[in-house]
Amino acid sequence: MLTMMMFEKATRFTVKIGKATSSQSTLNAIDKAMHEASIGDLNLIKVSSILPEDIEQVEKISSIRGEFRPTVLSKATGSGKKLAAGLAWGFREDDQGGYVIEHSSEEEELDMDEFEEELIERLTEMGEVRGVKLKDVNLVYDELEVEEDKFGCVIAGLVYLP
Repeated sequence: MLTMMMFEKATRFTVKIGKATSSQSTLNAIDKAMHEASIGDLNLIKVSSILPEDIEQVEKISSIRGEFRPTVLSKATGSGKKLAAGLAWGFREDDQGGYVIEHSSEEEELDMDEFEEELIERLTEMGEVRGVKLKDVNLVYDELEVEEDKFGCVIAGLVYLP
């Protein structure tokens, strides 16, 4: 029997970012980064990047441990590299919702100005494809340099809330 999990329409969202290293494993670095971002006790379900009409950004999450939360997720992991993960989001000028784009990088060298520019260009193209202009554009991103003998993770998530 096939069961489909349904979610209530998102009326709010929050954006969280975290970074961490671990000497144990990549999974431990991911878990620590999620904990730092205050989303470590949620079951995140990766979704695509459409903000519904009339959605509102909030700072705090009031969720029950283990809840399933649809999330637009950007994640970079690696060892001996510079990592970056980020999101850009903006709203349609016609007030019919908005869009979110993610970007991550795992490189020997990172230019964060180029990283930011890439986020903006990706979001702008989402609007152009749909023939709309965006307003109230926001960015969030972080970077982390990881030693060769460590595992690292940078994570950025836009978490949808009912």
